[in-house]
Amino acid sequence: MKDNLHHSNQNKNEPTEPSLDERFADKPHLRRRLLVIADTVDQAVAEGCSAHEAEARAIEQIRKLGQAVLTEWGEKTEPEARKRAQAENPKLISYGKKKR
Repeated sequence: MKDNLHHSNQNKNEPTEPSLDERFADKPHLRRRLLVIADTVDQAVAEGCSAHEAEARAIEQIRKLGQAVLTEWGEKTEPEARKRAQAENPKLISYGKKKR
């Protein structure tokens, strides 16, 4: 399978958009997940799976991609959301394990 996810059939007059490699350069775990999805479909075809089985495998990998995207989003937005919430209500306590 090709390791480069760039679409080479772009019209020269259209604005160029970054390749998937460029878009995911700072997100290697998401790039790997996309490659796993493509590999999963290729493997299903090579194994002679039914369309239903290939779809089920791809959907499972896409679900994992969605989890990874949401986890990354949450990790990036949580600190700012915490600051805003504490600014709006200074009595809020920091999230953490309860101390007894």
